[in-house]
Amino acid sequence: MFTKTQAIAFAHAVNLRARDVPGFKVASEHKERETPAEKRSGAELTRCAGGVGSSHQVAEASSKEFEREGNNSAQNVQSGVTVEQTPALAAKELAAIRSARGRTCLSHYVTLLFRGQKYEGASVGPVSISSGSPHAPGTTGGFALRITATITLHHIKIPFYMDFLGFVYGPAEVTLFSFSLPEPFPAATEERLFSLLLTRAKTHGA
Repeated sequence: MFTKTQAIAFAHAVNLRARDVPGFKVASEHKERETPAEKRSGAELTRCAGGVGSSHQVAEASSKEFEREGNNSAQNVQSGVTVEQTPALAAKELAAIRSARGRTCLSHYVTLLFRGQKYEGASVGPVSISSGSPHAPGTTGGFALRITATITLHHIKIPFYMDFLGFVYGPAEVTLFSFSLPEPFPAATEERLFSLLLTRAKTHGA
Protein backbone atom coordinates (compact mmCIF):
# COMPACT_ATOMS: atom_id res chain seq x y z
CA MET A 1 0.00 0.00 0.00
CA PHE A 2 1.20 3.53 -0.74
CA THR A 3 2.07 6.14 1.87
CA LYS A 4 1.16 9.71 0.88
CA THR A 5 4.78 10.44 -0.08
CA GLN A 6 4.97 7.26 -2.17
CA ALA A 7 1.63 8.02 -3.82
CA ILE A 8 2.75 11.50 -4.85
CA ALA A 9 6.04 10.12 -6.22
CA PHE A 10 4.14 7.41 -8.12
CA ALA A 11 1.77 9.95 -9.68
CA HIS A 12 4.63 12.14 -10.91
CA ALA A 13 6.55 9.12 -12.22
CA VAL A 14 3.56 7.94 -14.27
CA ASN A 15 2.18 11.22 -15.64
CA LEU A 16 3.05 12.55 -19.09
CA ARG A 17 6.08 14.74 -19.74
CA ALA A 18 6.83 17.09 -22.63
CA ARG A 19 9.11 14.58 -24.34
CA ASP A 20 6.21 12.11 -24.52
CA VAL A 21 4.26 14.37 -26.90
CA PRO A 22 6.61 15.69 -29.63
CA GLY A 23 4.98 18.40 -31.69
CA PHE A 24 2.95 19.65 -28.73
CA LYS A 25 3.76 22.56 -26.43
CA VAL A 26 2.78 23.28 -22.85
CA ALA A 27 -0.57 25.06 -22.89
CA SER A 28 -0.73 28.64 -21.71
CA GLU A 29 -1.54 29.09 -18.04
CA HIS A 30 -5.05 30.41 -18.58
CA LYS A 31 -7.15 28.16 -16.38
CA GLU A 32 -8.92 29.64 -13.41
CA ARG A 33 -9.20 27.86 -10.10
CA GLU A 34 -12.18 25.60 -9.68
CA THR A 35 -15.11 27.58 -8.31
CA PRO A 36 -17.10 26.42 -5.26
CA ALA A 37 -20.04 25.68 -7.58
CA GLU A 38 -17.85 23.50 -9.79
CA LYS A 39 -16.52 21.65 -6.75
CA ARG A 40 -20.08 20.98 -5.58
CA SER A 41 -21.03 19.78 -9.06
CA GLY A 42 -18.04 17.44 -9.12
CA ALA A 43 -18.96 16.02 -5.72
CA GLU A 44 -22.55 15.57 -6.85
CA LEU A 45 -21.33 13.74 -9.95
CA THR A 46 -19.33 11.31 -7.79
CA ARG A 47 -22.30 10.65 -5.51
CA CYS A 48 -24.64 10.24 -8.47
CA ALA A 49 -22.36 7.72 -10.18
CA GLY A 50 -21.68 5.77 -6.98
CA GLY A 51 -17.99 6.63 -6.66
CA VAL A 52 -16.09 6.81 -3.37
CA GLY A 53 -15.29 10.55 -3.34
CA SER A 54 -12.15 12.53 -2.59
CA SER A 55 -12.15 11.79 1.15
CA HIS A 56 -10.64 8.35 0.43
CA GLN A 57 -7.84 9.62 -1.81
CA VAL A 58 -4.22 9.38 -0.69
CA ALA A 59 -2.94 11.63 -3.48
CA GLU A 60 -3.93 13.14 -6.82
CA ALA A 61 -1.73 14.80 -9.46
CA SER A 62 -2.01 15.79 -13.12
CA SER A 63 0.52 16.40 -15.85
CA LYS A 64 0.82 19.73 -17.59
CA GLU A 65 -1.65 20.27 -20.40
CA PHE A 66 -0.08 19.94 -23.84
CA GLU A 67 -1.53 21.53 -26.98
CA ARG A 68 -1.06 21.51 -30.74
CA GLU A 69 -2.84 23.90 -33.08
CA GLY A 70 -3.20 23.88 -36.85
CA ASN A 71 -5.32 25.57 -39.46
CA ASN A 72 -8.82 25.50 -37.95
CA SER A 73 -7.89 22.60 -35.67
CA ALA A 74 -6.82 22.11 -32.08
CA GLN A 75 -5.64 19.20 -29.94
CA ASN A 76 -4.97 19.04 -26.21
CA VAL A 77 -3.82 16.14 -24.07
CA GLN A 78 -3.17 15.63 -20.36
CA SER A 79 -2.87 12.78 -17.87
CA GLY A 80 -3.89 12.38 -14.25
CA VAL A 81 -3.28 9.91 -11.43
CA THR A 82 -5.44 9.37 -8.36
CA VAL A 83 -4.34 6.99 -5.60
CA GLU A 84 -7.07 5.63 -3.34
CA GLN A 85 -6.56 4.19 0.13
CA THR A 86 -7.11 0.59 -1.06
CA PRO A 87 -7.39 -1.36 -4.34
CA ALA A 88 -11.03 -2.11 -3.43
CA LEU A 89 -11.88 1.60 -3.41
CA ALA A 90 -10.15 2.10 -6.76
CA ALA A 91 -12.11 -0.85 -8.16
CA LYS A 92 -15.33 0.76 -6.95
CA GLU A 93 -14.42 3.93 -8.85
CA LEU A 94 -13.80 1.85 -11.98
CA ALA A 95 -17.19 0.15 -11.64
CA ALA A 96 -18.90 3.53 -11.28
CA ILE A 97 -17.19 4.92 -14.39
CA ARG A 98 -18.10 1.85 -16.44
CA SER A 99 -21.74 1.73 -15.37
CA ALA A 100 -24.70 3.00 -17.39
CA ARG A 101 -25.59 5.09 -14.36
CA GLY A 102 -22.14 6.66 -14.42
CA ARG A 103 -22.48 7.61 -18.10
CA THR A 104 -25.91 9.12 -17.48
CA CYS A 105 -24.57 11.16 -14.57
CA LEU A 106 -21.57 12.32 -16.60
CA SER A 107 -23.77 13.40 -19.50
CA HIS A 108 -25.96 15.40 -17.14
CA TYR A 109 -22.89 16.93 -15.45
CA VAL A 110 -21.24 17.99 -18.72
CA THR A 111 -24.51 19.40 -20.03
CA LEU A 112 -24.88 21.52 -16.89
CA LEU A 113 -21.32 22.81 -17.23
CA PHE A 114 -21.88 23.81 -20.84
CA ARG A 115 -25.42 25.10 -20.54
CA GLY A 116 -25.67 28.80 -21.24
CA GLN A 117 -21.91 29.24 -21.58
CA LYS A 118 -20.47 31.27 -24.42
CA TYR A 119 -16.98 30.87 -25.81
CA GLU A 120 -16.02 34.01 -27.75
CA GLY A 121 -19.48 34.21 -29.25
CA ALA A 122 -19.91 30.46 -29.67
CA SER A 123 -22.58 28.27 -28.08
CA VAL A 124 -22.14 24.61 -27.15
CA GLY A 125 -24.80 22.14 -28.23
CA PRO A 126 -26.13 18.83 -26.87
CA VAL A 127 -23.69 16.35 -25.36
CA SER A 128 -23.46 12.66 -26.26
CA ILE A 129 -21.31 9.98 -24.63
CA SER A 130 -20.05 6.63 -25.93
CA SER A 131 -18.00 4.10 -23.99
CA GLY A 132 -15.63 1.18 -24.42
CA SER A 133 -13.10 -0.98 -22.56
CA PRO A 134 -9.53 -0.61 -23.85
CA HIS A 135 -7.14 -3.53 -23.45
CA ALA A 136 -5.20 -3.04 -20.21
CA PRO A 137 -3.50 -6.35 -19.35
CA GLY A 138 -2.33 -6.84 -15.78
CA THR A 139 -4.70 -4.23 -14.35
CA THR A 140 -8.06 -4.37 -12.60
CA GLY A 141 -9.57 -3.06 -15.85
CA GLY A 142 -9.73 -0.15 -18.26
CA PHE A 143 -12.33 2.36 -19.37
CA ALA A 144 -12.87 4.65 -22.34
CA LEU A 145 -15.41 7.46 -22.70
CA ARG A 146 -15.87 9.78 -25.67
CA ILE A 147 -17.88 12.95 -25.14
CA THR A 148 -19.03 14.59 -28.37
CA ALA A 149 -20.73 17.95 -28.77
CA THR A 150 -20.90 20.81 -31.27
CA ILE A 151 -19.77 24.41 -31.08
CA THR A 152 -21.96 26.77 -33.12
CA LEU A 153 -20.35 30.02 -34.24
CA HIS A 154 -22.08 32.37 -36.70
CA HIS A 155 -24.34 29.47 -37.73
CA ILE A 156 -21.32 27.26 -38.45
CA LYS A 157 -21.26 24.00 -36.50
CA ILE A 158 -17.88 22.65 -35.39
CA PRO A 159 -17.77 19.21 -33.75
CA PHE A 160 -15.42 18.62 -30.84
CA TYR A 161 -14.39 15.51 -28.98
CA MET A 162 -13.25 14.80 -25.42
CA ASP A 163 -11.80 11.37 -24.69
CA PHE A 164 -11.20 9.86 -21.26
CA LEU A 165 -9.15 6.65 -21.28
CA GLY A 166 -7.86 5.02 -18.16
CA PHE A 167 -7.26 1.99 -16.02
CA VAL A 168 -7.04 0.94 -12.39
CA TYR A 169 -3.82 -0.63 -11.16
CA GLY A 170 -3.84 -1.59 -7.49
CA PRO A 171 -5.09 1.47 -5.58
CA ALA A 172 -4.30 3.84 -8.48
CA GLU A 173 -6.58 5.19 -11.20
CA VAL A 174 -4.66 6.53 -14.20
CA THR A 175 -6.47 8.67 -16.77
CA LEU A 176 -5.54 10.06 -20.18
CA PHE A 177 -7.65 13.05 -21.30
CA SER A 178 -7.72 14.51 -24.79
CA PHE A 179 -9.69 17.29 -26.47
CA SER A 180 -9.77 17.95 -30.20
CA LEU A 181 -11.70 19.70 -32.96
CA PRO A 182 -12.97 19.36 -35.63
CA GLU A 183 -11.71 15.74 -35.82
CA PRO A 184 -11.15 13.17 -33.06
CA PHE A 185 -7.73 13.06 -31.39
CA PRO A 186 -5.39 10.82 -33.47
CA ALA A 187 -6.05 7.22 -32.44
CA ALA A 188 -2.44 6.07 -32.89
CA THR A 189 -1.14 8.82 -30.59
CA GLU A 190 -3.82 8.11 -28.02
CA GLU A 191 -3.02 4.39 -28.04
CA ARG A 192 0.71 5.06 -27.68
CA LEU A 193 0.22 7.39 -24.71
CA PHE A 194 -2.21 4.99 -23.05
CA SER A 195 0.34 2.18 -23.42
CA LEU A 196 3.08 4.43 -22.04
CA LEU A 197 1.03 5.26 -18.92
CA LEU A 198 0.26 1.57 -18.46
CA THR A 199 3.93 0.60 -18.65
CA ARG A 200 4.95 3.31 -16.18
CA ALA A 201 2.26 2.32 -13.70
CA LYS A 202 3.45 -1.28 -13.73
CA THR A 203 7.09 -0.20 -13.43
CA HIS A 204 6.56 2.14 -10.48
CA GLY A 205 3.55 0.50 -8.80
CA ALA A 206 3.51 -1.19 -5.43
